[in-house]
Amino acid sequence: MKIKFNFKQYVWIFVIGCYVGYAIETLWCLIRNGYIESRKSLVLGHLSVAYGMGAVLLTLILVRFQNSSAWKIFLISFLSGTVTEYICSLGQEICFGSVAWDYSDVPLNINGRVCLLYSLAWGLIGLWWVKLVLPLLNKLFTKVRMPFENVLVTACLVFFCFDALLSAGAAVRMNERKAGLPPSNRIEEFLDTHFDDEKMKKIYANSKSVD
Repeated sequence: MKIKFNFKQYVWIFVIGCYVGYAIETLWCLIRNGYIESRKSLVLGHLSVAYGMGAVLLTLILVRFQNSSAWKIFLISFLSGTVTEYICSLGQEICFGSVAWDYSDVPLNINGRVCLLYSLAWGLIGLWWVKLVLPLLNKLFTKVRMPFENVLVTACLVFFCFDALLSAGAAVRMNERKAGLPPSNRIEEFLDTHFDDEKMKKIYANSKSVD
């Protein structure tokens, strides 16, 4: 039987991916560095948007290849994950003048944005996603009926859009402060007060400015 997901289910896949990604990144930092450091993507919610987007992307692309051979699933995931990772890194640098990861010290990398090691990981994750995660999610969505689901999905989308806009504004304003530009309106004054450089550095502790 072919697995299909509707829009509301994709929203939950995104949310689950964001929180699982946040937990993984936080735990990895604790294991590797011995301390807990912020690994969230937005200034309010504890979301790792890259993981949420990755979960949705993998599902959208790979759900149609459920019955394909392992090598085909691996190759498609390898390529799609690599391209997405490169675009996300480039987009962050263009929009906000920073990067959240840098593979420059890893062999066989492209501009420090992607590397062979993590591209191979994308391929393996794709296999795991198709063979284990998608059937599990399908069973979960089939058996669990969430009360007031439409309201909850709408609330999640509204909160995410607000958080994303606020985060983008705070990041842009941080770059403006770095350039010595004073606030020009009440919104920028609000951002300077509630999301100053010290707070932004704590939120995005893993990001690095690109000169």
